[in-house]
Amino acid sequence: MKKLLIPFIFAAAVLFQSCTGPRGPEGPIGPEGPIGQTFEIEDYSFNSGNDWQLRRTFSSANVGIADQDIVLVYILWGVADGAPIWRLLPQAIDMPRGIVYNFDFTPADFTIFIDAPASVNLSTLASTVTQNQTFRIVALPSNWSDAKMSAQESVDYSDYNAVKAHFHLDESKIQKISAQ
Repeated sequence: MKKLLIPFIFAAAVLFQSCTGPRGPEGPIGPEGPIGQTFEIEDYSFNSGNDWQLRRTFSSANVGIADQDIVLVYILWGVADGAPIWRLLPQAIDMPRGIVYNFDFTPADFTIFIDAPASVNLSTLASTVTQNQTFRIVALPSNWSDAKMSAQESVDYSDYNAVKAHFHLDESKIQKISAQ
């Protein structure tokens, strides 16, 4: 009886190893065009009257954010050869005193602020740091995060131009929002 059982088990293993089913239908083709939503806030001035912060809702920019989405905020740091230089927040303003531009967000709103130790008087900051600042906000679906991409597809989020290219962001369609 044992001798008959061994060939039967072997035959069953070979039989089930070679079973395959029909190939399923192709999935739908993904959408073309931009993956994220981008908008810009121009000419914002930080001061004690606004508590050194900019607070807005995403709905004011007609942007919908899900709980899991990724939000990146860039500050226009300068212009070189006619091209804007964007830096990802948080961004140091005065490292010795611990002053940085920073941000936080919820699915409903976001806040961009100047962060500093309580001992720092922000009124002493130069107007080039506090006045007429431009911020670019990029909202990306979380399913496009680096955790879901292969190493070949990863993107350097600190490089706005790399983010723009990778997520097909169209500069001509970036909504400009007045800071007022």
